[in-house]
Amino acid sequence: MNEALSVIKQAMQLEDDGRQYYLQATAIAQNPLAKNTFQWLAEQEQQHKQYFVAYYQAMEEQHDWPPVSQIGVSAHDARQEATSIFQQALAQIEEGVPEDIELSELYTGAMELERNSIDLYRTQAERATDHNAREFYEFLTEEERGHLNLLATTLEYLDDPESWYLTEEQWIVEG
Repeated sequence: MNEALSVIKQAMQLEDDGRQYYLQATAIAQNPLAKNTFQWLAEQEQQHKQYFVAYYQAMEEQHDWPPVSQIGVSAHDARQEATSIFQQALAQIEEGVPEDIELSELYTGAMELERNSIDLYRTQAERATDHNAREFYEFLTEEERGHLNLLATTLEYLDDPESWYLTEEQWIVEG
């Protein structure tokens, strides 16, 4: 049990670090799409930390992993969130935005954070002998993969909007 609580503490710190990074990136970024992306990710990292806090408290009380349903975790459709983020930023982007010199660096750092989270949660899911623990870590692994995909998608758009539109709107070309 001590090892599980130690991993949860590590995960809470990882989520805190991610949130702080995303808040700083939000403050630095000039592009509305990047700002919206980083802001949403900061909120997600805060939510994930709250899941860990709830798990930590439940485990201290029950001395066992609670079911995921007891903690109130809920999945987010990263693709749907990406659509929403794109729509919110589209009007601002069309008005023109200043060039973000640090944007590539911000995205590189953000993607590294997400990969670290994926690695930790995937490893914990593989090691878990408790069904509830495995389910929780698998859930978080998928959440973080969604974040990584969101970052990759928005960076692709920022780097090459024409190519992004061709890929995303392929049905128009094929139809």
